[in-house]
Amino acid sequence: MSFWLSGTGVAPTGAPKDAFLGDFSVIPDGTVASASIKSFVLVEKEKGFDGLPEKYYQIVYKLLDGEFKSREVTQKIKCFYGKPEQIQRGLNMLKLIMQLCEFKPTHNDAPQDLELIPMLNKIVSVKIGEWFMKNKKTGEDMNGNNIREVHASGAIPTETGIKAIVEHKPTSSVESAFSRNAAMPVLEADLPF
Repeated sequence: MSFWLSGTGVAPTGAPKDAFLGDFSVIPDGTVASASIKSFVLVEKEKGFDGLPEKYYQIVYKLLDGEFKSREVTQKIKCFYGKPEQIQRGLNMLKLIMQLCEFKPTHNDAPQDLELIPMLNKIVSVKIGEWFMKNKKTGEDMNGNNIREVHASGAIPTETGIKAIVEHKPTSSVESAFSRNAAMPVLEADLPF
């Protein structure tokens, strides 16, 4: 086999569209697209981001249409730990996705990875959101995407959302002349001239 055919077996074109790396920036808030379920697994971690144990379902969707076609977005369904209302919302989302995929569990326990396989490659419509947070350890701003809504395939039109704007608030508590003087009242009537 030729060196020039060692990738996919197709001769390279050298065209910019075939050579440049795709865009991996955050997908704008409110974007809607059809999506295929690429993976659906139960994740268990001894220590999550906050140091506590985590257990949740993770679904990876591959977008099938729209401006961000072929991009992947991950959904975490947290229905094991948290406040009762959060657990209930997670259980409702899990059941909704199962209904949309025409999947019916065979028992009352939490579905395991092998049981979730029939939902792979099922097509749904997803509404994508943006999330923002500050890393408590490094102070860095972090952002990414999540899945806000899941609907039947074609139930909502494909559209590109609008990039969310994050307002950065000063994290320093250092007082400046500007912050001190901004609170002082104007004494126009007491001026002697």
